[in-house]
Amino acid sequence: MKYISVAIENSAIGMDRLYTYACRDDDVRPGDCVFIPFGSANGRRRGYVFEVKDKTEFDPEKIKEVIGVEKGLLSREAVFLCAFMKERYLCRYIDGVKCFIPSGYFMYENILSIADADSAERFLNDPKSPKRQLKLVELLLKNGPLKKSVLKNEYGIGYDVMTAVTRKGLTVSGKIERKRRPHRGIKPDPERFTKFTDEQQKAFSRLKTALGSHKHKVFLIHGVTGSGKTRLYMETIKEALSMEKTAIVIVPEISLTVQAIEKYRGEFGEDNIAVIHSKLSEGEKYDEWMRIKRREVKIVIGARSALFAPLENIGVIIVDEEHESSYKADNSPKYDARQLAEKRAEYNNGILILGSATPSVKTYSRSESGEIEKLVLEQRYNGTPLPEISIVDMREELIKGNKSIFSIKLYDEMTRCLEEKKQIILFLNKRGYSSFVSCRKCGYVMKCPECGLSMTYHKSENAVVCHYCGRKEEMPALCPECGGRYIKDFGIGTEKVEEITGKLFPKANVSRLDLDTVRKKGSAEHIISELKEGKTDILIGTQLVAKGHDFDGIGLVGIIAADISLNISDYRAAENTFQLITQAAGRSGRGDEIGKVVVQTYSPEHYAITAAASHDYESFYEDEMILRKMMSYPPFGELIQLVFMDEDESKALLCAEEFCRSLENKAGESVSEGIIGPSPSSISKIRGRYRYRVLIKYKDKDVEGFMKMLDEIRTGFSYEKYRSTLIGIDIDPYSLV
Repeated sequence: MKYISVAIENSAIGMDRLYTYACRDDDVRPGDCVFIPFGSANGRRRGYVFEVKDKTEFDPEKIKEVIGVEKGLLSREAVFLCAFMKERYLCRYIDGVKCFIPSGYFMYENILSIADADSAERFLNDPKSPKRQLKLVELLLKNGPLKKSVLKNEYGIGYDVMTAVTRKGLTVSGKIERKRRPHRGIKPDPERFTKFTDEQQKAFSRLKTALGSHKHKVFLIHGVTGSGKTRLYMETIKEALSMEKTAIVIVPEISLTVQAIEKYRGEFGEDNIAVIHSKLSEGEKYDEWMRIKRREVKIVIGARSALFAPLENIGVIIVDEEHESSYKADNSPKYDARQLAEKRAEYNNGILILGSATPSVKTYSRSESGEIEKLVLEQRYNGTPLPEISIVDMREELIKGNKSIFSIKLYDEMTRCLEEKKQIILFLNKRGYSSFVSCRKCGYVMKCPECGLSMTYHKSENAVVCHYCGRKEEMPALCPECGGRYIKDFGIGTEKVEEITGKLFPKANVSRLDLDTVRKKGSAEHIISELKEGKTDILIGTQLVAKGHDFDGIGLVGIIAADISLNISDYRAAENTFQLITQAAGRSGRGDEIGKVVVQTYSPEHYAITAAASHDYESFYEDEMILRKMMSYPPFGELIQLVFMDEDESKALLCAEEFCRSLENKAGESVSEGIIGPSPSSISKIRGRYRYRVLIKYKDKDVEGFMKMLDEIRTGFSYEKYRSTLIGIDIDPYSLV
């Protein structure tokens, strides 16, 4: 008899713990899926084994026994990572488990299909076959596998009939794999690689040595746009495969997955690569997951969910464009893919490569301290200089009487480009849902005096609010700085830019790439391929167009309003702006000619914009670190967001206040000084629940102990008078809503 610790499929936070069960299967292992009796009614539940012991501290006679076992659903590594996610991100055990299992995995248990076609045909021709069973076999032969619920509700076939036919060996109940291949239509794009540049060779030598040592190590490849980072990735993967190891490549956006598939299939072949991302159908996810689990592939490519692929013996994990915010999950578990990638690499004694032309401040800080190794690529692979970046002061445009969204400089450059048959990208970052308040005459932006961050306009209240501390002020009629009347909420969307562009350049073929145009499956691939094939003259888009795409024909990039990203309510606003300008600019001049970039802004003197214009990451980093240290923002501590949600607004607020008091009592003065709030969330009500937020700046080194304390307080509140209040915890939040 074995005693197992089991995480149970249950949504209640108060039941998020490991339960002890007895199991007569001596071969039961961590990662096995078990079916167990649960609760006073002994309802059948699914659970996952985290620990196996020979003895238990409880009375064996009072311990319930497992009903059934499904072997090896999760690996030991997956169990280890689930426990890490529970500890680090304060998610439920089951939230972590679900990341490692394809969403449609258990759905297939309720499907019935023909086990053997020849036997089924003989059964149909046998006059002694029962009529109801004949009807079932005929349906399955005609329609293929069907859900048992459909057979019952639509065709009136009882479960007793299904059971009888299955016992005869005519049908099988379980998972059906069709061996679908997502993105089969994408053609391989073999790269004409001849040899490394000196910079690439030096970097590759370090990566090769680290791989050969079979020890965990983290690298940052800080390479300018077009410096050949992808080629370094591929050659490192080749080296890992030669050592009988495997590789994972994750990219920040699904639209980039297509480009990655083209390149990696061209290098390694279609059969050696599996693709994982959230836009695949449940069947496609299941089929790819099974290919990986059966060890049929050595390379997995995809968005952040590809990190949970059941790959073994990993030699290298690559996080391309590591600075991207999309590597942070929005829903529970709110994990950071970069942290999990590091944990997987560590578990496998493999190397982790973080690549970017604009590394996140936190990652670069680690490289500066020597915690991770930095490899630098300062030159573009084709030898073409970095694009020329011009900054246009939109305040001057207003003085000249130009109220258009296009400056004279940008309009003239667009006209020239179209005449020379070159393509154009227009970039407008509409990140988030709200606008900031700015004066178009002097460039003044309303900022919170407590937090130093831009305040957001709330139309319903005619007020500006700081989304960090909750400070609220009446919307001014005149600019507090210059007294001008041009102060207003600032914002324009890509759809309007598309409309205006079409009117100004009626002969140009204009397209748009944003979340509205890529909702339909395959639409992103179509838009990108149209641009690559030269069918699109002007592509207008959000940050989707700035993320690592490789287009040869782009002669000009126009950044319509750099201030939108500069003035969002986020301590990373300057970092985001520097990254987006640099990345968007990097789409230009990747062919043989120098590209041009026009940056339109009302804050031309801001250090993030001037540093991006001069391609100077180091100067930006130095200025940013001074501000981060002054305000105790990461990497000088942890930022934690708590959100309290309840249908009763007073309960949400009281719960937040009492939670803060409990935290202050347990943690002491050093923590209480860093608690900001509670205050209404920027989106104060969602789906009938009122929302209050608390931000915590935590500077102590004992982060694990503090997380445990937060989890204990939250669990306690789930049993008390605030059990109706949902409490969300987000470590290093990327969205303050």
